[in-house]
Amino acid sequence: MEHQLELQLVLLRNGIFVTQVGGIDALTPKTRCDINVPRALRKDTISQIHKIKEKYPYITGKLVYQKLVEEGFIKCSETSMATVLRYIRENNLKPKQLAGTVRKAYEMEYANDCWQSDTSHGPVITVNGRKKQTYLITFIDDASRLILHGEFFFNDNAVNMQTVFKKAISKYGLPKHIFVDNGKTYKNDQLRLICASLGVVLIHTKAYSPQSKGKIERSFRTIKDNWLNGADWNAFTGLEDLNTQFNKYLNEKYSNSIHSAIEISPRNRYLKDMNRIKFIPKEKLEDYFLHRVTRKVNNDATIQLHSKFFEVPQKYIGRHINIRYSPINLDVAYIFNENNVMTDTVYPLKRVDNSKIKRSSINYSNITEVNHNV
Repeated sequence: MEHQLELQLVLLRNGIFVTQVGGIDALTPKTRCDINVPRALRKDTISQIHKIKEKYPYITGKLVYQKLVEEGFIKCSETSMATVLRYIRENNLKPKQLAGTVRKAYEMEYANDCWQSDTSHGPVITVNGRKKQTYLITFIDDASRLILHGEFFFNDNAVNMQTVFKKAISKYGLPKHIFVDNGKTYKNDQLRLICASLGVVLIHTKAYSPQSKGKIERSFRTIKDNWLNGADWNAFTGLEDLNTQFNKYLNEKYSNSIHSAIEISPRNRYLKDMNRIKFIPKEKLEDYFLHRVTRKVNNDATIQLHSKFFEVPQKYIGRHINIRYSPINLDVAYIFNENNVMTDTVYPLKRVDNSKIKRSSINYSNITEVNHNV
């Protein structure tokens, strides 16, 4: 074959036309007709790969391989994982290669039209000789890019997120919408009830779409680049010290620096819309953030909230009652009726104190003798 090709080229260079079937096109190297179609994969297997990727666009190649094996499309002894991974890569089926959702940059018209919230890993600090991971939970205003409140915690959970939310409202008023992800910190019944009572629209991002909250993700990077990564983590003595230094950075630098996207400082941009902001009195705000549960009263007139027992009036024994309480202060709880009116305040059960209460004795002299012969 090589000899024939060399001969044809010599003939061409000397002006002699090739007359064999196919002409000069026959000399051009041909691409395989089955390129990107591994011979180790059957057509039904290839079809199944596309079905899996269509249903689970962000699934890993390893998991695709496992599914194919489990569903009987391939055998480990006959087809390697590398073959499947190569097919996925060469046919643009990797997550980064898939056609993404069309996104356009947006910005709310006014401050407090929409807030975004998220959690970021904070520094590892030493407390009482033990290293502990911290988590930063913040709320940012979409229009002004102002960080409304941010706080470091040792746990990323719903209660801490709601604490930050309440403090943000206390300082900067009520938002119309909040935009959060689908993690359990941000997607739970209590947050849904809190937002409903406040009249705030709760919006969750599309799953596996961190780009949707680009503004708050960018703020985290700014915080780390301009402050946190240059701080001595060993100098933080605890959460109080860490949060004090963070608030100092926010108030002195972040809030007052010109933001490149809006060409004004976040604080000044927020202040432009002050006449549109609605504030809530502190005492009412506390009520909005109470958790709401239903409990059946035990025969000893008690109910349980988390690990604590509360004593309720005897009249509620055997009934289901609506309880509201603060998850960070279990020293008191409140009973509400079906009209959302508070009827009773209840406190944790004190068994020892109850043992010292003198019970009323029965006066047998007042009991009329019963004649059993009647």
